[in-house]
Amino acid sequence: MPRKTRFLVRPWVCCALLCVGCATVGPEYEAPDMGAPAAWLGETGDSDEALAAWWLLFDDPALTALLAEVRANNRQLAMAVANLDRYAAMYGVVRADAFPQVGAQGSAAYDRQTERVRRPPGMPIPDNPTWLYQAGFSMAWELDLWGRVRRSKEAARGRFEAAAEDVRHTLVLLQAQAAAEYIKLRAVQARLATAERNIELQRETLEVVRGRFDAGMTGEIDVFQAEMNLAATEALVPSLKAELDETLNALCVLAGAWPGAFDDLREAGPIPAADTLPHLLPAELVRRRPDIRSAERDLAAQTARIGVAQGELFPKLALDGMFAFAATDPDDLVSSAARVFSIGPVLSMPVFTGGKVRSTVRAEEAAARAALARYEKTVLTAFGECEDALSRFARTGEQVAALRSAVAAAVRAVDLVTELYGTGLTDFQRVLDAQRQLAQYEDSLAQAEGARAASLVAVYKAFGGGW
Repeated sequence: MPRKTRFLVRPWVCCALLCVGCATVGPEYEAPDMGAPAAWLGETGDSDEALAAWWLLFDDPALTALLAEVRANNRQLAMAVANLDRYAAMYGVVRADAFPQVGAQGSAAYDRQTERVRRPPGMPIPDNPTWLYQAGFSMAWELDLWGRVRRSKEAARGRFEAAAEDVRHTLVLLQAQAAAEYIKLRAVQARLATAERNIELQRETLEVVRGRFDAGMTGEIDVFQAEMNLAATEALVPSLKAELDETLNALCVLAGAWPGAFDDLREAGPIPAADTLPHLLPAELVRRRPDIRSAERDLAAQTARIGVAQGELFPKLALDGMFAFAATDPDDLVSSAARVFSIGPVLSMPVFTGGKVRSTVRAEEAAARAALARYEKTVLTAFGECEDALSRFARTGEQVAALRSAVAAAVRAVDLVTELYGTGLTDFQRVLDAQRQLAQYEDSLAQAEGARAASLVAVYKAFGGGW
C-alpha cells in the first residue's frame, strides 16, 4: 500500500475501533429471583452426599450395573448429547462473526469488449479480445458498534448452556425411570412368589377337603369352593408373567439393547430397600435441578435475542477490502505493477422496512416474557414434585408397616382356622376367607414395598439427583 494511502486509511479505522464497545443494544440480563420457602413441608434427610449417585443407597449390584448400561447406551441420551454438540457448533458459527472474514480468489477469463462505444480522442483501443488473469484476497469485517454481534454470541452461548443442562436433565430422568422399572420387576417377581406360595397352600387345602369329602365328613360344596379358590389364584400368574416380560423389555429399550439382553434378571431378587433421604435446602433446589437451570439459560438467551433484533434498527459499519494481482499476461501477474487493492468502510442502515424490524423486536420481547413464565412454571413444578415425592415416601412407609402387620395376622389366622377345620370345629367358608385375605395382603405388601422403593427414587429425581 502506498504511504499516502496508509495515512488516509488510519484515521477513520481508529475512530471506528474506538466506537466498538461504546454501546450495547438490548436489555442487560439479570437472573430472576422468585424466592423460595424457608423449609420443606415434608421431612428430609441430613446428608447430600448421595445425590450424585443415589442408586448406591440400595446396595444392589444389578441395579448399579443396569444404570451404567443406561448411561452408556441409551438412545435418548445420545440424542441429547448430539444436540449439545450441535449447539456448540452453532455457537462457533456465531462467534466467527466477530472476526474478519478473509477469502482467497483467483480467476482466468477470456474477455471481449464492444467496439461500438465512443472513446475520447487519443484513447487507445486495448487488445480485444484478451485474457485476464486475477489472484488475490478479499476481506469483510463488521465493526460491532452497537453490540449486535455480542448479543448474538450471548444468545448462542445461552442456548448451548441450556442444551448442556438438558443432557443432565435427561440423565436424571432416564436413571430414575430405569430404577423404577427395575424396582417394578422385583416387585412383580415378589408377587409371583407370593401367588405361587398361596397356590401351594390352596392345593394342600384342596387335598384335605377332598379327603374329608371322601370320608363323608363334609359336603361336595366345600370341594367346589376349594377348587374355585385355587383356580382364581392360578389365574393371576399369567398376567404377572406378562408384566414381567414387559418390564424386562422396557429395561432393554432404556439400556439401548435388544429384547432378551437382561434375561439374567428373570432370576428373582429382593425388592431394593433404602431409607436415606437427601438433604437440600429449598433455595438450593434452583441451583441443583438441571431443568430449572436449562430454563434459566433459555431465558438468558432469549433476552439477548432482543438486543440482536434491536441492533437491526441501527447503522451497520463494515470494513471491506481487497488485494489482488491482475494482468493480461500470466508472466506479469506477480509484479508490483499488477497490484490491485481497495479498502474502505461500508455503512448501511434500514430506511423503510414496513415495520418489519420493530415487529421483530416486539416478537422477541414477547418470547422473553414467555421464557420468563416458563422458567417460573418450571420452578413451581419442581417444588411441587419435591413435596409430592417426600409425602408419598412417608405415606408408603406407613402403608408398608400396616400391611406387614396385616400379613402376620393373616398367617396366624390361616393356621388357626385350618386347624379348627381339620377338627371339625369350623366350616370351610372361614378357611376360604382367611386364605383369600392372606393372598390379598401378601400381594398388597409386595406392591407397597415396590412403591416404597420407587417413591425414594422419585424423591432423588425431584431433587435433581443423578448427575
